[in-house]
Amino acid sequence: MPSAPESKLSNRSSVLAPDAVLQNRYRIVRQLGRGGMGAVYEAIDLRLDAVVALKETFSVDEVLRRQFEQEARLLAQLHHPALPRVSDYFTEGDRAFLVMQFIAGVDLAEIIVTQPGPFPRSQVIAWADQLLDALMY
Repeated sequence: MPSAPESKLSNRSSVLAPDAVLQNRYRIVRQLGRGGMGAVYEAIDLRLDAVVALKETFSVDEVLRRQFEQEARLLAQLHHPALPRVSDYFTEGDRAFLVMQFIAGVDLAEIIVTQPGPFPRSQVIAWADQLLDALMY
């Protein structure tokens, strides 16, 4: 998919601060990652007392926002062990968010940095098997 033109993305540099509450429901714990199109946060769903992940889009273009909402609707219908479950979509101010299942674990980038050599073939095959199973689904 081609990247969106720069003018279609917000130049948002403000990170949601820990303890910020969105929708009177989701309390930010920390930022997990950030890329050119958005950011992902760990949060607590105060209503359900559950840890969730919030995915934010940086897009300010209405067409891209609708695609983000469509992504939320599509992902909410998927039920696969290798895919996080999407449970909510909302906007707050000029920001749009997906709420999804939080999957704890070590980031793959950290694993790669700390790996002293090539990964064992069996581990790579297991990862590829999970990925391909999700893609086939």
